[in-house]
Order: sequence, then C-alpha cells, then structure tokens
Amino acid sequence: MSLLQIDRLAKSFAADVLFEPFSTQLSRGDRVALIGDNGVGKSTLMKIIADEEAPSEGIVRFIGDVRVGTLHQTARLGDEGTLREAMEAPFRAHRQMEQELRAMEEAMGSGDDIDTHRYDELLHRFDHAGGYQIDARIRSALVGVGFPIERFDTPVRVLSGGEEARAALARVLLEAPDLLLLDEPTNHLDFGALEWLEDSLLSFPGALLLVSHDRHLLERVANRTWEIGFQRVKCYNLGYSASRALRDQERAQRLSEYEAQEQTIAKYKDFIRRNKAGQKVSQAKDREKKLERIEQTRIDRPRDSKHIALHIRHAVPSGKRVLSLREFSVGFDTPLFRCDDLDLYRGQKVAIIGPNGCGKTTFLRAIAHEAEPLSGSCEHGHNVSTATYSQTQEGLHDRTTVLDAILARASLTIGEARGLLGSFLFSGDEVDKKTQALSGGERSRVALALLSLIEGNLLLLDEPTNHLDLSSQEILENALIEYEGTVLLVSHDRALLEAVTTQVWTIEAGQLHVHSIGYREFRRRQIEAARQVLPVSQTQARKPSRPVQEKNRYRLKQQAAERVALEQKIEALESELEEIEAALIEASEAGDSELIASHGQRFKDTQATLSKTLASWESSVEGEEGD
Repeated sequence: MSLLQIDRLAKSFAADVLFEPFSTQLSRGDRVALIGDNGVGKSTLMKIIADEEAPSEGIVRFIGDVRVGTLHQTARLGDEGTLREAMEAPFRAHRQMEQELRAMEEAMGSGDDIDTHRYDELLHRFDHAGGYQIDARIRSALVGVGFPIERFDTPVRVLSGGEEARAALARVLLEAPDLLLLDEPTNHLDFGALEWLEDSLLSFPGALLLVSHDRHLLERVANRTWEIGFQRVKCYNLGYSASRALRDQERAQRLSEYEAQEQTIAKYKDFIRRNKAGQKVSQAKDREKKLERIEQTRIDRPRDSKHIALHIRHAVPSGKRVLSLREFSVGFDTPLFRCDDLDLYRGQKVAIIGPNGCGKTTFLRAIAHEAEPLSGSCEHGHNVSTATYSQTQEGLHDRTTVLDAILARASLTIGEARGLLGSFLFSGDEVDKKTQALSGGERSRVALALLSLIEGNLLLLDEPTNHLDLSSQEILENALIEYEGTVLLVSHDRALLEAVTTQVWTIEAGQLHVHSIGYREFRRRQIEAARQVLPVSQTQARKPSRPVQEKNRYRLKQQAAERVALEQKIEALESELEEIEAALIEASEAGDSELIASHGQRFKDTQATLSKTLASWESSVEGEEGD
C-alpha cells in the first residue's frame, strides 16, 4: 500500500539547483537506499520528505495518517531524564492505558463496580499494541546499539555525542513509524550493533529511506535505490549493487549512441562542405535538413562524477618477514590484550577485528613505534618502512591550510601540491581552506592525499573509510587490492574487509588469535557455527512422553533466552571497553596520571566482568550441547 507520493519535487538555493523535478512513490515494504556524492542534496531531500524544509516546487503527499520517524546525522535526544526514561517516550499512550488498567484492577480488588466492557476493550488494545513487551523492547534496543544494562539509568545529559546518537537510533526504531528516515545511522556502531541494525531494518514492516556510507548495509537491506547526481534524482526498483550495474549499463548505451550521433554529424558536415556548390547540391541540402532534425533531439555526452585518483606508492620490497612479535602485549598499566609469538609475512593483508575498546588502535600505534608496548618486543623486518593512516588524523585540525598541510609533509612545488590536491577534488581557493574548518569527508581526502605521498611497504590503516563517500570507498578498496605490500587494517567497513583481506586477527577476552583466512570466509564460518548451535541441541531431544517433551521444550526456550541475554551483555561490555580505551589514550597523551589510574582500574573491572560473562555464555552453550 502506498504511503506517500512525490509529485514533481525540486529544490534550489537561488541559482544553485540541487535536483530538478522528479516524481515517485513509497509503499510499505520499500527499503530505499538514497545515494549520491557528498553535497548533492541527500539530507535536504530527506528533510523535505520529513516536512522540515520546504521544496522549491512540487509536493510530498502522504496517503492517510502516516507516522514518520526521522534520524538526522547530528541526532540528539534532548531529554532531561535517564536513558531508560528517554526510551519511554514512544510508549506514553501505552503507559496511560496501563495506568488506567491498574486503577480499574485496584477498584475491582476493593469490591467497587467498574465498566467491564471498557476494561475488556482496554485490555485487548493494550495487548494488541504490545504493551506487555515494552520493557523487553527497550532493553533489546539499548543493548542492540551497545549500551550495557547497568547504564540504562545514566542521565542523558552526561552521554557523549556518539552515545546520544546511538540512543537516538534506538528510540526512533522503538517508535515503529510507518515511514522511517535514517541519515547515516551506522555512525558510532560496532560490528554487533551493525548486524543488529541490519536485522532490525530487514524486519521493519513500514517504508524505509536510508542514507548511509555502509555498503554492506545498503547491499543487504535496500530493495530500491534513488540516486542523486547532476541535479537529477534517478529511481530504480532494484537494490544497491543491481541499480549501480544498471546505471553503468545505461551510461554505456548512451555513450555509444552519443558517439554514433557525433560520427553521423561529422560525416554530414563533411559531405555538405564538399558538395554545397557542386553537382550534388540537392543532396547537400538534404543533409542540412537531416542535421537540423538531429539538432532538435541531439544527445548530450553522458557526464561522469568527479572522483579521487588514489595510488598508494610501494617502496622497495621488504624482506620476507615483515614483523615479529614476541611475548607482546599492549595496554595502560594492565594489558588490553596479549598475543602469542607471531610473524607477519610480506604481501599479507590482515583485518584486525575485536570488540570496541579491546586495543586495536593502541596495537597499531605500538607497531608503528608511536607507543611502547606494555611488554615484549615488536621488531620490523629487513627494509620495512611504514605508512600510517590514523582515524584521528593528527595535524589536520588546526589553522593550517590544506595546501600548507601537503607542503609540510613533502618536497613539492606549489604547482605540484595543487596538482596532487586536484586529484583529491580540491581546486581553486579550496586549497586555502583551514584544516580545522574541513568537513569529515574533506579531511579524510586530505589524509589520503598525504598517505599517497609516503613510499611504504607496510600500511597501518585505522578506519580509513570513515567519512568517505561510496565511490571514494570503492577507489580506496581497489588501491588496496592492487597494493603489493603488506597491510594491517582496522575497519568497521565490512565490504572493504571482505574485498581486501587475506587473514583475520581477532582480539577476544584479552588474547589475539590468528585466522589464516580472509574476512569473507571468516564471517561465513562464524554464521554457520551460530546456526548449528540451537539445531544440534534440538535434534538431540527425544519425545518419550508428552510431560517430558513439554518440560524439555520449556527448558530449551529458557536456555536460549538466557544465552541471548548473555550475548547482549557481552556486546554492551565490549562497547564500554572501547570507550574506556579512548579515554585512556587521551589521558596518556595528556600525561594525566590520576586519570590513567582511574580509567585503568575501570578497564580492569569491566574486563573482569566481561571474562565472567563470557565464561557463563560458554557454559550455557556447552549445557545446550550436552542435553
């Protein structure tokens, strides 16, 4: 059923046209990926649909009473109470019904007469609206986006910006609107929360309009695509990858038609030039008429979007052994994790994954010799030279201009530096912008430009696709595939990890483990193992009698529920560890010994709780398999 119709909608700012008039509609079950380069108007279109901004022309028409839920990039809760209380906002009507029901029940208990018809009707409405599941839904949503249960009563005012954004995502999903508008919902989410979000959106019964730089999310969730480019909105009834393939096919066809047209025009003009005064003058006039008809329907050359041009230089090849770790651990006072003796060899491309706060960034800094390990040694092999990309992008947050940032890192002339920046979409006066005034995407492009200047054979990359648009992510991905050196990669970009990596190093419960398979195969095996846990326990159950069968069924459900609760708690604790690690790094860089000690103790306590919870989870799995 159609929820809204868009009729000749357009948006301009004075002479600056974002998109020309277009028409389409959205129905229940539509999950639309809204894509396009940074700055083309995706967020503006979403605000127009949400009735938060007026179009220049056209109309958005809702069919019936459509409830709209919106999450902006800079989402905030704006609540004064606790995190749990903020999640109650979508359920105010449910709570009012519940209060009325309780009051009527108390009256009945006191022997007073009540309107039983009203009570039955209210009870039915409350049950049908999911009133009995409110607490469970709130708990599932908050844990899903990474909040441990013990933080549910945290005041909203003390949450960090990232935490408040995650909480805002949880609340808009709890609202269960008819139309859900999400603008970059994956910001600040770890792997567990990303997968929880994907599952939530796949089961969402309404219509979804989604802006995201997460290609894995778009590929898995979207069944339609709207692409904004060159001031037009093109609507495809296809998912993300299929729509891009069709777009490329249409462009190739149009380019072929354009080239054939230009050849015909050139041929006619040449014939006219040679024969306009000769014996074939009548034929020349016929060609002129044909040219006039062609001009009336002339095809323009299809335009290409501007993309970065990235080539990662490869220095002189390193020796076969690139890195040797011996009795190695990283941390602050206490270890974040340890690893067994480990050697990394030339050409290997490694995904380093683990719960937020487990020490991945600290690990890369120790390997780059930017920080000391807590214990053990890290030795680089023969001829190894490192090139690093930091997610914090040090040196790109001050009053230095973009041009000066390049000139300070390389021996280039101003012309050469401008040429390099042009390859990363900085032209004209844009090179004089202060780095502190750059957007996240612009700053990431400057960081990639700096990376392209370094001739290394060991790349250490920490979240390199943050803030990059989809096309830039794909260009970086191809550059890493073609790179002949060795790569250690920390990233939440699952599409990048699947395409590039040949090994996976996981950090779990304070220990680093090596898996000699790429990330795609690693995830396939993880999913397969998870699918086998419950069926194994179920197939081992017997049906000797109805009482025993019912008892076993109840026990299995209870065990499964307990295991899910433990898994949610584990994800929440892992997220908390990442936050503590970030605070530890900041305190360490500031040289604040008191904060280091405080955060270190908090990390130790949280890690101990995580270890106990993991042990409980393992026991629950073993208990199911032993039944």
